Amino acid sequence: MQTITSISRNFNNKTLKRIVNVYQMKYKNGIAQGLGDYIRGCFCLLQISAMLGLSFDMDLTNHPMSKYLLKDDSWEKYDISYNEVSRYENVNYIPINSKTFIKNSLEFFTEFIINLNSMNSGETSDGDIFYIFCHSFPIFDIKDTGRKFILSKLLPNELMQNKITETLNTVNLIKKRFAVIHIRSGDKYLLNNGNLNSYVVKKIIGILSKNMKPGTKYLILSDNNHIKLLLKRTFPEVVIRLSKIAHLGESKNPDDESVMETLLDFYLMSNAFQIISFSPYNWGSGFSQWCSVLYNIPYTQIQVLDRLS
Repeated sequence: MQTITSISRNFNNKTLKRIVNVYQMKYKNGIAQGLGDYIRGCFCLLQISAMLGLSFDMDLTNHPMSKYLLKDDSWEKYDISYNEVSRYENVNYIPINSKTFIKNSLEFFTEFIINLNSMNSGETSDGDIFYIFCHSFPIFDIKDTGRKFILSKLLPNELMQNKITETLNTVNLIKKRFAVIHIRSGDKYLLNNGNLNSYVVKKIIGILSKNMKPGTKYLILSDNNHIKLLLKRTFPEVVIRLSKIAHLGESKNPDDESVMETLLDFYLMSNAFQIISFSPYNWGSGFSQWCSVLYNIPYTQIQVLDRLS
């Protein structure tokens, strides 16, 4: 019977020493995914690298969000041909229905090793380094060492730190003394300007009415400003922040303000003591889930489909 350990013995590329997960807006074979998906892929590649005796690193230099990240000595400078970097298409995700999915990590890991073995030095750019964009689901449970490494690459710089502090002061919130309700309305609203489904809004309001705790401060974050206003009208005590919103992977040429505002939402969420996530997708919301993983924040995922099912 095959195991992850036995599959790892099939790795025989003697040239390869390191895998680097590259985050940018476009790749040779398609566009990027969102920040949460990238973080998820970093956990996946870090696990694979550890299994195969390779080192792992992250490169965000070619993404506009890098303007707001702390670039310290741990940011190694690579000579990357960014136009040649491809996204890895096997996400280790098998949809069962609208509410359920499974992983096949044995098959995924087998295929990944076959790809690594087939590479020659010319394809790895630097000879011993493989540059890739991976957003696949991790094979194993998340370990603290991996979490701390990935977090170290996503620290806000001074400009962003000041913006975080300023925003918390403006909305009168104290770090770790508020909960976040994060609502992912879906790409058809964020990317295609679709109209909100009234059923979805009523469903979210009903769930929150039963579960919001008196005396707790709640910050509403969402990829849709309209739903923030609707919830503020229903729950006057909640805190909202209207902002320019971008999908950090799939938006076409987002401007600096929308990138900064989206990243700011991520860092505000990282300062909560609890995250409650609403999403139409069976995998939830990568943006809020992987924020909760990185910062060890208790997380509740609630799926709300945009139809009566």
